[in-house]
Amino acid sequence: MSSGVAVADECMEVFDEVKMKHKWLYIIYRISDDLTTIIVEEKAGHEKTYNDFVMKMKSAEAKKQCRYAVFDVRFLQNDVPQEKLAFFLWSPDCATVKQKVLYTTSVQAFKKKMEGITAEIQCTDDCDLTMSNILERCSNKYT
Repeated sequence: MSSGVAVADECMEVFDEVKMKHKWLYIIYRISDDLTTIIVEEKAGHEKTYNDFVMKMKSAEAKKQCRYAVFDVRFLQNDVPQEKLAFFLWSPDCATVKQKVLYTTSVQAFKKKMEGITAEIQCTDDCDLTMSNILERCSNKYT
């Protein structure tokens, strides 16, 4: 099922920048206030950390809202450096039903535009956002 929410051109432009050039550590996307378009909320360079990313997701939770995000995950796999793109659907338990339905029905059409995503991570609480969970999801595809 598709919600009919459009994807702003900038969303794919910044995704290509992280995919091809690893320019951004993470990108956070949200659905616009008029509920018609997925837009870029924030893009952060490599001076930021995973904790900064988690805090941004938690700030959406404080507003009872959902978010999409892409994170450039870097880790060692069998002593070999890896970089994998993880796609997040942050749908905290406290988010409004309207938010959850809109984000859930829009996610497939959005992800289809993003070739190169290694892991898809649906998060509803703090445990889902732990780095150990993210690393496990990214590395399991390659073990």
